[in-house]
Amino acid sequence: MGTSVAVLLHVLLLVDRAHSKKGVKCGGILSSPSGNISSPNFPGLYPYNIDCTWLIVVAEGSSVLLTFHQFELEYHATCAYDYIKIYNGISEDEGNLLGTFCGDISPPQFTSSWNVMSIIFHSDRHVAHRGFSVGYRKDMCGGVLTGLSGVISSPGYPQEYSNNADCSWAIHVSNSSVVSLVFLDFQLENNEGCNFDFVALFDGPTVTHRHLGKYCGAEKPPKTVTTSSQLLVVFKSDFNIGGRGFKAYYYSGECQQVLSGVSGNFSSPHFPKIYPNNINCHWSISLSPGYRIKLYFTVMDLEERNSLSDECDYDYVAVYDGESQTDALLGRWCGRDQPPSLVSKGNKLLVVLSTDRNEAHRGFTASYLGVVPVNISCTRSEFSILIPQQSLPQLDRENIYLGNPSCTAQLTTTAYKIQAQFVNCGTAGQKRRNITVMVNKLYIDFSDEKQKNIQEYSVQCDAQRKVASVSIISGEERHLEEQAQKPEGDTGGSQKYNSDPHDLSDIVFISICVLAVILMVIAIVWLVLL
Repeated sequence: MGTSVAVLLHVLLLVDRAHSKKGVKCGGILSSPSGNISSPNFPGLYPYNIDCTWLIVVAEGSSVLLTFHQFELEYHATCAYDYIKIYNGISEDEGNLLGTFCGDISPPQFTSSWNVMSIIFHSDRHVAHRGFSVGYRKDMCGGVLTGLSGVISSPGYPQEYSNNADCSWAIHVSNSSVVSLVFLDFQLENNEGCNFDFVALFDGPTVTHRHLGKYCGAEKPPKTVTTSSQLLVVFKSDFNIGGRGFKAYYYSGECQQVLSGVSGNFSSPHFPKIYPNNINCHWSISLSPGYRIKLYFTVMDLEERNSLSDECDYDYVAVYDGESQTDALLGRWCGRDQPPSLVSKGNKLLVVLSTDRNEAHRGFTASYLGVVPVNISCTRSEFSILIPQQSLPQLDRENIYLGNPSCTAQLTTTAYKIQAQFVNCGTAGQKRRNITVMVNKLYIDFSDEKQKNIQEYSVQCDAQRKVASVSIISGEERHLEEQAQKPEGDTGGSQKYNSDPHDLSDIVFISICVLAVILMVIAIVWLVLL
């Protein structure tokens, strides 16, 4: 939905809400470059039982900077009574919600990520206070950014930036997180010392905090990670010679994770509640060399495909076979499409969640398993399994076994080794396409004091051709396998009675006798009544 259409629909809704209860008029559409908003009757007590909505719309290409001057509402731990809600766009989509506030602590400064911002004020039928006063202004560059992630770019990007620019972005994420900044494109005037046009980064909200770097020219700055929850980005240009400028993503810890355990789970921000709009979140899975990664999604609930292009143009999850978005794309999904399980070619995998400005859903949950590099071969009578020792540096050999714990691995100078005859360790033969295949399970126990974590691998051998294979079994596959192995008709408690032909004939005879007795009783009753 285009910006103008979205705003028009919202305007129609605002007109209907303009006159709130008891004749109090509040709310409206504000389109001037700057202005002020206050609660009805401010600085006197605001009325009971009102709902006001303000829609701020500034020029395309700019953003809205919001600053509170006074703030005093009824307090409640979850702001259930009187409150202000601030939206990064139109208020009809909860995915745009930046925050809900009440009490007497002023909200922080907010900068929208586009040219629209909404404010909702609600009061209930009890307890009133002085209310609030807030100012807004159009911001061409810079601002205060508080989302889980966002985009920063030079004025006019990708066109040449203006001379004498002076922009500052103060990024503030949750106190328990840090800020990561990644530049996607970078081209400024180049000079030794970066004294003319430059981008400077500071580990905190002001230029007095630790200097993280100063950059110019055409080489992209390295990824920057703060030590605190705040980052200041400053861009300045002089009076001549420009460039294309820059574009960068910032992420909070909730929106960027590096996962290095041999297995793990992750989900979209706020799951199972709806995810925020206008975010770009990264999950990087990085395991030891030699590993591969098996990834599967258990829940997928995003905005649906574009009905015109039938593509995932709005909100989507993308998976890349490597550590960056320049690596091979394994797939892109949206709506309720259920992705298949995916296996990387190497030891790195990148999952990206990208959402647009409107319509948010629950999101996704995903799990992954590190596929240990298992080298397997077989003869007509035995399995031979080798696992590089460097892949499992902290495991005892007793934690690796075939079939049962009595068939543990032996430790050589470079590898864990299992050599097992088919007659041992629980190996069994199965008929597959008129070929007998020898099958078993390899167990690798990563359990510790905190949790049980045993990986299972299916090992197979076509003894006639001496061809062996191995594949990891996910939790979901293990559950399906257990269901398939249940006795026919086993529903977890009820049992099916299976009788032989003699038993069946006895049952038929008894049934006929019972029926004859019933008919005889009916006949006697009928005669008596006559």
